[in-house]
Amino acid sequence: MFLKTLTMRGFKSFAHATTLELEPGITCVVGPNGSGKSNVVDALAWVMGEQGAKNLRGGKMDDVIFAGTAKKQGLGRAEVSLTIDNTDGAIPIDYTEVTISRTLFRSGGSEYSVNGAPARLLDIQELLNDSGLGKEMHVIVGQGRLDEILHADPETRRGFIEEAAGVLKHRRRKDKALRKLTGLQTNLDRVGDLRHELSKQLGPLARQAKAATRAATVQAQLRDATARLLADDIVRVQAKLEATHTTEDETIRQELENTVSTLATHIEQFTARVSQHEAHTEETEKMLARVTKAVSKAKALAERARDRSELLLSVQPSSQTGEDPRALENRAAHYLRERDTAREDLEQREQKLQDAREKCQRAEQELATANAELAQQRELIRTHLRERASLESEATVATRALEEAKKELATLQDQEIDTSAEEKALTEAQTRARQLEHSETDLDSQHETASAATQKARDHLTNVRENLAEARTNLRQIQARIEALTLAATFASHDIGESGIDGVGGPVAESLTITPGHEPHVTAVLGSLATAVAVATMDTAQQVLEQFDGDVDLVVVEDDAEVVPTPAPDGTSLRGSAGEHPVREYVTSDSTVMNNLLDHALAGVYEAPDSKTAHTWMRKHPACTFVTSRGEVFSQHRIRRAGGEDSARMQAKAELEKAERTQVEATEAVAALEKNEQTAQAEFEKAHAAENEALDALYESDAKIMAAQAEVAKAATALNDVNERISARDSRMQVLKAHIETATQRAHDASEKLSSNTQSVDTEPDTSVVEALTAGHRELNETVMELKVSVRAAGDRVKFLTDRAQALTRQAEREREAREKAREEKERRARMAHEAKTLGETATRLADHFSGVEERLTEQLTALKQQRHTHREELDQAYEQRAQAMEKLAQLKEAQHAANLARERHVLQLEELTRRASEEVGLGVDNLIEQFGPHVPVPVEGEDPMPYVRADMQKIAKQAKKEITAIGAVNPLALEEYNALKERHDYLEAQINDIEKSRAELLKLVDEVDAHVRDVFAEAFADTKREFERIFQRLFPGGEGELTLTDPNDMLTTGVEVFARPAGKRVKRLSLLSGGERSLVAVAILVAIFKARPSPFYVMDEVEAALDDVNLSRLLTVFQELQETSQLIVITHQKRTMEIADALYGVTMSGDGISKVISQKLSRETTSDH
Repeated sequence: MFLKTLTMRGFKSFAHATTLELEPGITCVVGPNGSGKSNVVDALAWVMGEQGAKNLRGGKMDDVIFAGTAKKQGLGRAEVSLTIDNTDGAIPIDYTEVTISRTLFRSGGSEYSVNGAPARLLDIQELLNDSGLGKEMHVIVGQGRLDEILHADPETRRGFIEEAAGVLKHRRRKDKALRKLTGLQTNLDRVGDLRHELSKQLGPLARQAKAATRAATVQAQLRDATARLLADDIVRVQAKLEATHTTEDETIRQELENTVSTLATHIEQFTARVSQHEAHTEETEKMLARVTKAVSKAKALAERARDRSELLLSVQPSSQTGEDPRALENRAAHYLRERDTAREDLEQREQKLQDAREKCQRAEQELATANAELAQQRELIRTHLRERASLESEATVATRALEEAKKELATLQDQEIDTSAEEKALTEAQTRARQLEHSETDLDSQHETASAATQKARDHLTNVRENLAEARTNLRQIQARIEALTLAATFASHDIGESGIDGVGGPVAESLTITPGHEPHVTAVLGSLATAVAVATMDTAQQVLEQFDGDVDLVVVEDDAEVVPTPAPDGTSLRGSAGEHPVREYVTSDSTVMNNLLDHALAGVYEAPDSKTAHTWMRKHPACTFVTSRGEVFSQHRIRRAGGEDSARMQAKAELEKAERTQVEATEAVAALEKNEQTAQAEFEKAHAAENEALDALYESDAKIMAAQAEVAKAATALNDVNERISARDSRMQVLKAHIETATQRAHDASEKLSSNTQSVDTEPDTSVVEALTAGHRELNETVMELKVSVRAAGDRVKFLTDRAQALTRQAEREREAREKAREEKERRARMAHEAKTLGETATRLADHFSGVEERLTEQLTALKQQRHTHREELDQAYEQRAQAMEKLAQLKEAQHAANLARERHVLQLEELTRRASEEVGLGVDNLIEQFGPHVPVPVEGEDPMPYVRADMQKIAKQAKKEITAIGAVNPLALEEYNALKERHDYLEAQINDIEKSRAELLKLVDEVDAHVRDVFAEAFADTKREFERIFQRLFPGGEGELTLTDPNDMLTTGVEVFARPAGKRVKRLSLLSGGERSLVAVAILVAIFKARPSPFYVMDEVEAALDDVNLSRLLTVFQELQETSQLIVITHQKRTMEIADALYGVTMSGDGISKVISQKLSRETTSDH
């Protein structure tokens, strides 16, 4: 896999489409500063998904679009396409070439595509991740990346290794899982709260459901009793209603109604029959009219067909339309032979014309010279004539201008222009604008105050963070110093202290407190006592002696032991005599026994400033001992210097105690600064929010002010237009008045000049020479014209003969076509005549047929009219019979009216009972009687059904009503609500179980990702560490370089530290190295990562700029080693780097500000422009 082509169009300085054909190996991009070399690196990063504008050396993302120059306008979009050779299948896609394209529009839209298909940014990032190219683009080492690596913290350096190892996508999976866990926990809390609320609602609803169930039972009893009582009442009323019904009257009435109904049916039938006959008659009349019309049309058609047939047969086209085609073709051949003869004559005439034209040109030159001389003479005459004409014209123009000016002045004086409306609109707009500007003053001050507060909060936050970083650094330094001092203060006797024997303490020096600065004095005097181990009893000392061989130095500190101090001889006489101080004053202990030992050991020991003074004092006071700051001890018979090891340990112990106190203070300072940082951050966010609010208000005010100013400008423009019209009118009037005066004067002056100009202008120059030359030239022209006419005539004859031959040929063809068409026309006319004759015969037959139909329809129409008269008589008889039956029916109804009144009362009662049955029981009458009638036994719980007794049912209904009243109001939906709530509660329980299961699965996924990241990073770090040590030896021969982990026990969060020591130097801190060394160390880190986890290609932008020749040679060796496995694209100024390149690209920029690329493939030594 390697980069194959890179195409840029409208990207930064590459305004035109520019393509770089990249090859495996090392490709160098060179060019002067500012020519756009680094834009190639930016294009690679951008097309592979870079989202940070700062990483592309811009302020915002649309800065990558060509902004334009003085000679070329800016473009509306930037497009970069990168084609990757995927022959080895490194990218998991079924293509041997993968083209990634990215387009950004100035309007803000952007597009991605893979092999021409639209894609998302995430798709491209995942595609590149699978091939070892991470989101952070560690393979692209741009300008400033080396400093970023050097100044990076250990966690950031770890990120470089993780990206190369392909761990970042697993970390993203983990982060996504953790976000899901957070969401799951939130959902779990919400569902838990909801379940708790449902549980609280279930208790009251259960009680309501129980009451509702009891009420439903009692209501069922009441409904049953009510239904039986209603059914009994309905049965009784129906019996009474049946008793009032008379069967005989009903039979008579039914017969009369049947008679009336039968007669009505007959009437309807007769009416329908009459209507049918009338419709049939009307249809027959219409059909008779249509048939009569058809007979006329058929006869007319037969007549026209006979006439057309006779016409077609009488007129026949002639088959002979013109000349014989063969004769025409012979004439055409004759014309072609004459054309060839005419062409030869044309060529001869053209040659004569060419000779005549040459003579004519020479005559034209002579005539032109003579005409020029004649023209000069005539010009003088014309000048004089023009002056005179000018004076006459000037006089005329002046007179006309005077009249027009007077007319225009009179018109302008009559015009009146009013400006009051425009002035009022301008005043109102200005007032609104001033009000808005006045209100914006307060907004400006508020914004300035908010900006100042934000800047102050930002500065304060920055200072606090700087102080916090400094305090944390100081704390880390103190902690490191404590570790070092702890090791330095450890005494060799610690083995005895760690033996586990009861009563064994630590070294004596650990129980002593020495005044800072006096450790050398005390250590020198105490000697081995300082390193001796303190034990509680003599028995303990005996155990130590038995357990340890070799040198053992113990001090027994029994509480009941007593040590009598030995006073210093003449000690009291030395105190303060010459600045001497007893050493005993500089050391104390918490143990009484130890203090007694110190009194004994340091009795008569004094501090001396130097060895000479100590020697002098010792001679004066031989019984005393003097010690200097260098550990030199002077006594009467002995002078010694204490060993440096014990003194250093005592001094390290004192410094350790001081460092521990400083650590506590530094820890407290860090905690205080962290609290201050939180407070400062909150203040900054608050101030920033206030600044944004003020800025939004200011923007809104600016918009209003701009609108008001636009209104002011509009009103001012309108007023200015009016004023300009007034001013233009006034100015025009003044101008016209001046013009009138000027025109009057000009007219007067022109008249005077014209009258004074009386010189004769009729003289003509001598034209004889010109006339002679003109005559000669005319003769030559006539000759030329005659030859032209002759040539044209000859040419026309050639063309005529050619056209005539072609015309005769075409005429012969047309004649053949015409004869063929005449034959076809004759046959067509014969067919049409036959068809017309056939049509006439058919039309005659149709006319005869329609005449017979017409006669039959006339007879049928007469019969239909007779039948219609008969049916109308039958209809009148049926009407009379129905009237008689209806009269009898009315008499019977009057007789039944009295009986109906009584029955109506029973019907009303039945309707009321039916209504009650429907409302109270919800059943119809029939269903009610069928289910609850008196004949239906009454069911008894636990016993056999009993017969219906109305009194018992009335008691049951009354008791049920009392019990319902006692129960009181109930929630009829309580049982349904309880069941629904219970179902929802059970559903939430299941959901909680599912969420807990999902949470456990996500935690398992996080553990799997952590394990994978831990293993992959550990392996990648080990490989990188090994490669770094090897590369460091290559770049710094004789030096030492190492990568270490800040916390090896935690491979998930540990950072990576870099230690580098070039040969001949003792420093290991990167900040103490030179600039070139620092750059080389950064390159060594990157190359180690590259070697440990190779990528298909690397891009390096001037990484060797700060190196000298020696270091450059070493780096180029490493480049050539990388070339074996990866493709390298190097932006460089170094000539030696160019020498190892397989291909060179030169980037230039001319005065138009547009970058251009020139390529050279060194292996073939060919150059081509792109």
